[in-house]
Amino acid sequence: MNGFMKMKRSMKVFLVIAVILVIILIKILTAQFFYTEIGYTPVQTDEPFRMVLSVSPFTETAFENGYTYEYDGRQIETIEDLEKLYIEKGATEMYVRIATKRHVTDEDITDGEPDTNANVHTFDQAIELCKLAAKLDIPINPEVMCAYTYMDMEKQQAPRFDEYPEIYALQNGKDWSELTLDEINVVLEAYAKFLATQILSTGCRVDNWNLGNEANFGFAGVSLGLETAVNPKLADQSDFMRYLLPLFNPGWLEDNIWKYNASEFAAVKRGILAAYDELSIDSSDVKFSTHIATVVMTPDASARYFNCMKANGYDVDTAGISFYPSAPSMYLDSMILFKKTVMAINNKCGLPVFIGEFSYPSGEMSGAFAGWNKVVNGYPNTEEGQAAMYRDVVEWGKTHGVIGIRYWAADYEDWGTMGLFSFDNKHGVPKAGLLQNMN
Repeated sequence: MNGFMKMKRSMKVFLVIAVILVIILIKILTAQFFYTEIGYTPVQTDEPFRMVLSVSPFTETAFENGYTYEYDGRQIETIEDLEKLYIEKGATEMYVRIATKRHVTDEDITDGEPDTNANVHTFDQAIELCKLAAKLDIPINPEVMCAYTYMDMEKQQAPRFDEYPEIYALQNGKDWSELTLDEINVVLEAYAKFLATQILSTGCRVDNWNLGNEANFGFAGVSLGLETAVNPKLADQSDFMRYLLPLFNPGWLEDNIWKYNASEFAAVKRGILAAYDELSIDSSDVKFSTHIATVVMTPDASARYFNCMKANGYDVDTAGISFYPSAPSMYLDSMILFKKTVMAINNKCGLPVFIGEFSYPSGEMSGAFAGWNKVVNGYPNTEEGQAAMYRDVVEWGKTHGVIGIRYWAADYEDWGTMGLFSFDNKHGVPKAGLLQNMN
């Protein structure tokens, strides 16, 4: 101790920093490999397990471009027949992702830049899927992004309401980035009421509403990297902070983003519930959620996210997560990260978990997802490995506080080997993961 006191100040600072880094490194390495369920009690719920095999935002376009599918010798040439197949395979719910863009336009361009999401999440397309859900008598889970064409953990857009004159008028001539939080919430509540009214008027049933898409770093324009009067310091944050803050400083996210997002989510929830009241539809059993990407989060940070939502006015019924086992993530073993995240949310938040996005490759991934080739121990990147991963995640989840899973874009060829169909000349045939019995 005397030796430490006699050291120069610069050396003391260096040693303190070195010790802190070693402690952090030990903590990270221990977390990577240590897994136990001692002391863990899964959240109990009487909600039926939600098996979400659903046509994706890209399915309509696929059929328009000449895609066909088959199953057990049966040819499938319409979006309705494909969803009927999913229902036969055990689907209990459909899904629709909704941006604030209202109508399909001629080109996949936004603000002069190519945008693959420009014409797949519009209001008009969402309403058609809700009509299909009503026809097939299956509940539908709307994902209300409150972004112009798209948002996820890596990129977000603020909403735009110029195609909704009465809602746009509530901005009083201000750009979205100039609005205060209170002003934003007025607009969001009005939009949510309009949207929910239109959705419910199709005759579809909504048991679960999901607000935002991988909303770790923002929602409805109050987001990392975007200009906003709510918190001007967000605009100057680099994208790299998405990977540092959850690990080293989730408190910064709580203070600078999450607490504002909770207020926005609450406004959207109020608008949705107002639509139920106006249409005289019972909303007593309607549930609300949001979902976050787990690849950039520690289990503790994920639990802190949902507790922050509750502390700031958005008391979710279900904690949603994305789980892509083959994607680069905080943990070398993706299954340990997944299980510890579910357990942390169960224990620290008292919430069940819904896997809002899931898939696993059956072969080499390339292109935009070339980095998503991590092989989880025991689950090779083959059809059989893909099927086993899907089955085992469901079976573990059912006894560990997970209340549902959505296989993301099962019929989308551009998803590479992640889907549940193999394609040849725009014709899809089922893989082992779709052929297996998941009931």
